Amino acid sequence: MRLAMGTREVFDAESLLEEYLGPRKRGLRYAYPYYDGLTTNGDSDLLCTGDLLAPCLLGVQVDVDRMHTLTALTPLLQRGLDKLPPGIELIEADEITLDLVAALYDPLDDPDVSDRDVKGSLIAKVLHRKRPALVPLFDSKVRIFYQHERCIPPSPRDGRSWREYMQLLVRAMQYDLKENADEFHRLSALVPRNGPPLTPLRILDIVVWMSSAV
Repeated sequence: MRLAMGTREVFDAESLLEEYLGPRKRGLRYAYPYYDGLTTNGDSDLLCTGDLLAPCLLGVQVDVDRMHTLTALTPLLQRGLDKLPPGIELIEADEITLDLVAALYDPLDDPDVSDRDVKGSLIAKVLHRKRPALVPLFDSKVRIFYQHERCIPPSPRDGRSWREYMQLLVRAMQYDLKENADEFHRLSALVPRNGPPLTPLRILDIVVWMSSAV
């Protein structure tokens, strides 16, 4: 499987996914099924305080100060979430929708927002569960994986806004989903029937993250 717009090759994606989804011993467990199956308010359109704690299941500390910041950002994040069309997957999203996903991160570039102790990766871990087929997960491993002159070039000398970065990332991931559609369809069959379902976008994140972790 070639990912990152053809610049990276991943060998045996099936084994990587099976390792992430399979049962593991204490201290060695991955986030599935707990992050993906976490029930908060049961509303895919409305953020609640329980959603702000979901990143803890992906190994991100949400202490009192971060909870304070996320709570203050929630109205802005909700406004961005409200603009996303329901039922759209990243693979089929048009240019307008891709830009709306990127715009979710505008609060991180707003000079009037105080307490900047959260990053885009944390926001993604909050929002992904509301639109798991459209809003991608990412962290430092995913950023490094996609960094390439023919995919997402290194940040220019004068920096790059969160929206500008996400505009590049969502298009690179959309390209990967389209180019490997049959493979992701096959991988989706590996998700346990008694567990929460996973979208192709979530499977892409797992494969990228696991290939970068080895």
